[in-house]
Order: sequence, then structure tokens, then C-alpha cells
Amino acid sequence: MNYIIIDTETTGLCSYTDELLQVSIIDMNGEVLFNEYIKPIKAECWSEAQKIHHISPEMVEDCKNITEYIDTIQSIIDKAEMIVGYNVFFDVGFLEESGVVFNDKEYFDVMTCFAEIYGEWNDYFQDFKWQKLTTCARYYKYVWVDEAHNALADCRATLFCYKEMTGNG
Repeated sequence: MNYIIIDTETTGLCSYTDELLQVSIIDMNGEVLFNEYIKPIKAECWSEAQKIHHISPEMVEDCKNITEYIDTIQSIIDKAEMIVGYNVFFDVGFLEESGVVFNDKEYFDVMTCFAEIYGEWNDYFQDFKWQKLTTCARYYKYVWVDEAHNALADCRATLFCYKEMTGNG
């Protein structure tokens, strides 16, 4: 089965109003299929998000916008049977909002699966609390090669955690 791991970095948390800043996709062997920084079409600054992922307006000012990458990303998505990610529907939502179509794909959300493994209960939501990718990576003793909150580094960590939790290593 053709599985891919996706991750994005964005200007904010709402796929309807915020924009993509980085998209990374790797395969199950960790090979990079796509990794690009993206210049937003509307946003000029994103100071709150920048505090987390450190992607500044200057870093993307000479990059292409997402419309120039849609065909390439779509081609990768079309070949995949399973989309794996950490909070995968966040990334999928931003990509769909940008024009990528995810017809009949299967998904594996490492975050929601790890929440139960980690076992911290949330009384308010009556469900297991979602944990950060860094917590999941630490739990499985992942050694970061690059800094967390870079889409490519997060893809690699997600792949490692996925393999650890499913025994597909």
C-alpha cells in the first residue's frame, strides 16, 4: 500500500482564513516527495504562528505561492492510498482549502491514536487529551535531526512515531 506522511506550517489555525507557509510530504522510507516554503497570497505577517515555527515573512517573500504547487501536490496525493499525519485533518483542511482534492483516501492520525496510548484523560471532552508531536516523539525516544515545527522535521518525527505505534518499522 502506498502511504505518505504530510505536514504543513501555516499563518494560523483556521484553514478558511489562514494560509500555508510550508508543505512537506515524505514516503514510508523517509524519502522527500515534496518540501517547499510557500509565499502567502494575502497574509503579510503572522507573528503568533511565527513564534512557534519561526517562518518569517522574509523567509518566504521570494517563494512561489501555493497555486504554483497544486498540480505537483495533487499528483503525489493521487498516488497515495493512505495519508498519515499528526493531526492529519488540520493539514488536509489547509490543502483542500488551497485546491487539493483527497478523493477516497484513507487516513491515519498519529495524534488521536497516541492520545489513547498516552492515556491522559480530559474530563471536559470525555476523551483522551491530544498531546503535542514533541511529547509523542519523546515517548517513543525519537531523536530530532532538525528542529520541531518545521514541516519536514515533523514529517520525519511522525513517520518514526507511526512505525513505533503500529509495528510497521
